[in-house]
Amino acid sequence: MKYIVTEEQFKTAEQSIRTNRLERTILEYLDNHLSPFKGWNSYEEYQIELEENSGELFIFTVESDGDAGTDDHMWYSICDNQNLTEPIPEGHCPVVVLPSSSYDALEGYFGNNWKPIFKEWFTKNTGGLPVIQVDRW
Repeated sequence: MKYIVTEEQFKTAEQSIRTNRLERTILEYLDNHLSPFKGWNSYEEYQIELEENSGELFIFTVESDGDAGTDDHMWYSICDNQNLTEPIPEGHCPVVVLPSSSYDALEGYFGNNWKPIFKEWFTKNTGGLPVIQVDRW
């Protein structure tokens, strides 16, 4: 049996391989640089923390003394966060906020390609916390 591969099919397959390689590279970077230093908690634990902290949680990416003023964590907020002086604009929450150094590194390495992959990665690893916006602080 003979198969004929058109130039268009070849280009499509080649593009798919590049896309998969880029996605794997981004996922590896996220796992190595933004995973919590103690590992991921269950969805239920995150829900309890969000309820206890009026809609926000901090996920520390390196061992820390728990000071939210340092750049060793991601900050997650639901839309109805009572800790904020101003509400998050409609369509921008739930939001994950990364330290500028991490955000800028991702932008520098991957352009905007990392954001949709990050959203899926975060949601999967937290057991289902949705993400609409990724921002920096």
